[in-house]
Amino acid sequence: MLKLFFLFTALLSSVCFAQEREIAITMDDLPLVASRMNTPANKQRSTERFMQIVQAFQKYNVPVTGFVIAGAIEKGQWEFLEQFRQAGFMLGNHTYSHYNLNQMSAEKYIADIERADKILAPILTTPKYFRYPYLAEGNKTTKLKVREYLSAHQYTVAPVTIDSKDFAFNEMTYKVPYRSRVEYIQKLKPRYLAYIWKQTLLAEKRASGKNGKQILLIHANILNSYLLGDILEMYKKNGYKFISLTEALADPAPEISFPAVKKDLGTKIEDELLNIPAQ
Repeated sequence: MLKLFFLFTALLSSVCFAQEREIAITMDDLPLVASRMNTPANKQRSTERFMQIVQAFQKYNVPVTGFVIAGAIEKGQWEFLEQFRQAGFMLGNHTYSHYNLNQMSAEKYIADIERADKILAPILTTPKYFRYPYLAEGNKTTKLKVREYLSAHQYTVAPVTIDSKDFAFNEMTYKVPYRSRVEYIQKLKPRYLAYIWKQTLLAEKRASGKNGKQILLIHANILNSYLLGDILEMYKKNGYKFISLTEALADPAPEISFPAVKKDLGTKIEDELLNIPAQ
């Protein structure tokens, strides 16, 4: 872990941008990944973790856009979304069932978007944004049909230029006993932050000096309920200004897309991280 700490420090100090960079933060899978509201204790934990996320965004004045899985809203979590919006943040549609468009027809997928739209209508902000689950846009035919539907219903697709792959890091936390997770998350922090920074440097390289605005993808999960402030501090210290998704889309950096989320990425991510050059 000490080796990872020094690696992380070297990564942060290895790049100094000549001018202020801009980044929009987007958060998928609201209200909160794997949260439960079925007991007073679970409700309290979920509420505390969600509020930690909100407070971190407020502390750093981040005009974040969150994307909601309508089918994942448990009893008592609608209030989470209201608090998120009342804090001045934006909310978009992330479908009802979090389907992978690569694995179904456009018609079924569109029906799922519509189902979410009806539920989320009172809470969605404008302009209306949509984020594909798994960043999967389907084949040429399904992609066109879904895009046409989204356009007809005034949805703008939210692209991604930096993927944190935090879902894989988050899964690691569930492999340790419950009472040890917070401590484990702190041990995981240097590796996680270094990976996000590596992804950021790759995104800047793809932009080829064109100074395009970056768009980061992270998720509303236990990992980020504890480390979101560290992520935002990292960007702030490295000269990034937080902007809205709307501002980023005016001049975005090259976007990335992934056909599907692969399982068991933890080892691969560790291997990639350990191969990051320190200079």
